[in-house]
Formats: sequence, C-alpha cells, structure tokens
Amino acid sequence: MDELWKLGIMLLIAVILGYAGVVLSIILGPKRPNKEKLEPYESGVRPGKWPRGRLAVKYFLVAVIFLIFDVEAILLFPWALHVNDLRIIAAFEGGFFILVLLVGYVYAWAKGAIKWL
Repeated sequence: MDELWKLGIMLLIAVILGYAGVVLSIILGPKRPNKEKLEPYESGVRPGKWPRGRLAVKYFLVAVIFLIFDVEAILLFPWALHVNDLRIIAAFEGGFFILVLLVGYVYAWAKGAIKWL
C-alpha cells in the first residue's frame, strides 16, 4: 500500500504533462490558416470524388492477414522465453504452431492475397 501512492503520483504527473503539451501547442502554435491548408488531403492525393465510394476488398484482406500473422508472432515471444523450462514437448508444440503459420502464409500467397501489384 505504501508503493501505491507513488504510482498514483507518477500517473498524475504523466496525465498533467500530456495535457500540458496539448494545451501549450494550441496556445503557442502558429495560426495561419489559408484556403490550401483547410482543404482535405490524404496520402498525397487530392480528393476528387465522394469519399464514401467503394473500397477494394484487397485492402481489408491485407489488414486481416497482417493482424493474424502479427498476433500469432506475438504469441511466440512467451513461448521462446520459457522453451527451456517446458522440455521437448514445447519444441514440438512450437514447431506445429510455426507449421500452421507457414501453411496459412502459403495459402494466402497462393490465393494472391499478398500480391501487391
């Protein structure tokens, strides 16, 4: 319980510093709006059509594939830290896990989901 108040003070200081940075940038930052700065702009392309248009499915597919492989790769870190403590069965389980990752990657590649152009 003695250490808890130290954590609270540190959290309070972090929140105050975060808000102070935002407020100071609003107060002290330059304010020179013009027509070009107020125009919408994204990824180097000026918008020329209605933004609610159709979006290609391949963008969502790439995002889902990234999430799947990213989350599965994150699950390898705790396993790698304790692989010596878990004995030989952990090596087989880790190998099977990587095999499932590899099969998913080959399947996505064969379906053309990873093709960029």
